[in-house]
Amino acid sequence: MRVIKITLALLMFLMLGLVLAVTVFVNFAPTFGGLPDQQSQLKISQSDNHNGEVFINKELTEVETLSAESPPLTEAIMDILSPPADKNPSEPLPSKKLDGSKFSEGDFVWLGHSTVIFKTAGKVFVTDPVFHSASPVQFIAKPFPMEQVTTMDDLPEIDAVLISHDHYDHLDYEAVKVLDKKIAHYYVPLGIKAHLQKWGVADEKITELDWYEQAQNDEVTITLTPSRHFSGRGLFDRFSTLWGSWVVKSPGMNIYFSGDTGYMEEFKAIGKQYGPFDIVFMEDGAYDQDWSQIHMMPEEAVQGTIDLNSSVVLPIHWGKFDLARHSWKDPIERITQEAQKKGVIVATPKIGEVFSLAKIPTRNWWETLR
Repeated sequence: MRVIKITLALLMFLMLGLVLAVTVFVNFAPTFGGLPDQQSQLKISQSDNHNGEVFINKELTEVETLSAESPPLTEAIMDILSPPADKNPSEPLPSKKLDGSKFSEGDFVWLGHSTVIFKTAGKVFVTDPVFHSASPVQFIAKPFPMEQVTTMDDLPEIDAVLISHDHYDHLDYEAVKVLDKKIAHYYVPLGIKAHLQKWGVADEKITELDWYEQAQNDEVTITLTPSRHFSGRGLFDRFSTLWGSWVVKSPGMNIYFSGDTGYMEEFKAIGKQYGPFDIVFMEDGAYDQDWSQIHMMPEEAVQGTIDLNSSVVLPIHWGKFDLARHSWKDPIERITQEAQKKGVIVATPKIGEVFSLAKIPTRNWWETLR
């Protein structure tokens, strides 16, 4: 009896210690970001997209859409501990190493997941730069192995960073800390300025926008448009910052970046007001029926491209991290099949491969891999 009591006491002590450690980590680790200053709080309180407590989507949206067909938690855990053969690439992904010194006007390069670099009107833009991990803990959700890896040192000087929302696979604390010295300006949805401030970014380098607000960067007009998603970096801050998509319009090019989003009717409104688009970067990965209103299926990404008044799509949010139950190739296989039916061109560069709209890569490079 005494042994049982001692064992139970030790277990309780360990559990309390774990809870304390997690609490300390969440409250003090810089990766979790900061709280809005007075100026940001005022702007948040005046937003039509904030109900006084949290930000809200334009369409009624559930983060979880569980059903009777949803697999049990134990199955999801087993997928992580013992993934099926096709869950992750069987060998390093074909890829190229970017030489930022040779990045030219009209160039695009996809660096995996939602990180895209492009140059228009002499300005270099980067969307959601993530390099280390899709998690606050660096050894979890690491990138897939690649033949050639582009590091942050390889990037060109950056005129503008566009952040879609504050989830870890889109806002990388380590990347901001390392890249800040070569970044001229950040454009972020409401509330996210606080995270950058916490990480030492100067206030004058941050422009914080609400949906359908615009900013000007010389000849380039930058507009934050809605997406259908949610936000949060901690245990209790869901919906506390805004999420969104971006329109980047220059004299020579018109670009749309979806961020994370479920399919939404707002695509049509954005396409009507800001289209047609020369190319759209559309979410195509980490989807599941259990998250059907906050992440698009590949077929919906094609329809969204059409709604946005574009005929060219660069699939993003796939090819770098294992964040869902589907196989790693499922997103690109499904979107290319659907796009062929609908007459949409799918740009399929390898990670790190530079391309232009004059020469869009359409090779099925993934077919030789398991």
